[in-house]
Amino acid sequence: MIDSVSPTSGTRVFRDTVAGEWIKLRTLRSTYAFLVGGLGATMLGSLILYLLIQSYDKATAADKGNFETADPSVVSIPFVMFFVGSIGAMLITSEFTTRSIGPGLLAVPQRRLLLGAKATVAGTAALLAGLFFASLSFASAKMLVGDRPAPINPWPVWTDALPKVFCATIIVMVTTIVAVGLGTWFRSTASTLVTLGSLLLVAPAFAHFLPTVWQLRFGSILLPNLIPQLAGSNHPYVLSQGGAVAVTVGYLVLALGAGTISFVRRDVS
Repeated sequence: MIDSVSPTSGTRVFRDTVAGEWIKLRTLRSTYAFLVGGLGATMLGSLILYLLIQSYDKATAADKGNFETADPSVVSIPFVMFFVGSIGAMLITSEFTTRSIGPGLLAVPQRRLLLGAKATVAGTAALLAGLFFASLSFASAKMLVGDRPAPINPWPVWTDALPKVFCATIIVMVTTIVAVGLGTWFRSTASTLVTLGSLLLVAPAFAHFLPTVWQLRFGSILLPNLIPQLAGSNHPYVLSQGGAVAVTVGYLVLALGAGTISFVRRDVS
């Protein structure tokens, strides 16, 4: 039974719950491990782009036109999404693993409020981490590519990269909130991380083996590929900016909706 509370007391409880979840997030060792993973993915992505640019410089004029762009949203951001998203997953799955979810519900019996506080904390942390990693990735890529022409240089002016930095940050945040919903549904760290990795890393790789028309249709709804579609930059995918926004919201509604239903209706023991 979910206790009813007045709006004022409900706001105070939510604020206190958010504060408690922040403390919990800071004390989880996995938080720092996944942040290090995100930093490692960013650095590895920069190394890959460096090697790509070196290869570009040695190529003939004819071959240079066939090179992919030095875009970190393809090379490193999907892995950043996984590592930062895993922080959101651990915020809920760790409590099911250690059985501390029971005492947590004794302190905050309003389950929707508790889940909302977890999603708020995870999303805010992901927004900050996503902005840091996205800015670092794109700044590094721009420094490496210098004044080289297209197609290796996707941003003739550095400000052209800002929409993608912003959209990459948003998608990292959305992915982390989705991970909270998945973790609440599965109640298992392993199952949640496998599902998250499949959505972010396996599915995009699988899409490349599909016929072109299905590759674009299926690939267009995958979280990493929403970044260029939200930014409205040149891309081969089929969604408009409005369509990409709708799909992004759909991920949040489905994941948090399923997680909320599971959290409210199922026993936590």
